[in-house]
Amino acid sequence: MSSSTSPRSGIVVLRLSLILTLLAAAVAVAGRPASAATGSFTGNLTTSATTVRAGTPFTATQTAVNLTSAQIYPITVGIRRLGFTVTGSVPPRTGFCRIAGSATCSFLALAPNETQSYTLTLVASTPGSYQLQGWATSTSVPGGSLTTLAVTVV
Repeated sequence: MSSSTSPRSGIVVLRLSLILTLLAAAVAVAGRPASAATGSFTGNLTTSATTVRAGTPFTATQTAVNLTSAQIYPITVGIRRLGFTVTGSVPPRTGFCRIAGSATCSFLALAPNETQSYTLTLVASTPGSYQLQGWATSTSVPGGSLTTLAVTVV
């Protein structure tokens, strides 16, 4: 017997490689939620006030809304809040949250037609005009939102 492979064994290896490639592609498509193909989620940033007194707390809430009848994942929501101190937060039902330069919650799993919210209690100590920016995004599910709101501190 020779140590080299026969042409027949090369064909078998090629066929096996092709079958494995097709199976991997089928698993990747099947693992994606149905909504990933058609889109859709959105979100919105709202505040409890647009004019507040310095030192007076108010809330900012970023939502993520599943517009489909299938679960979607992963969704990220965030609030950019320069000029404000966070004094409290209420995280969404799912995901992992952090408060740093921007407050974000990642890996939200939205059930069919579900809305999840991330709420921050904010305080500004210096009068002026500020902007809050909120977003809902995903790296694999089409859709999302970006909202900018003006807040005046007196």
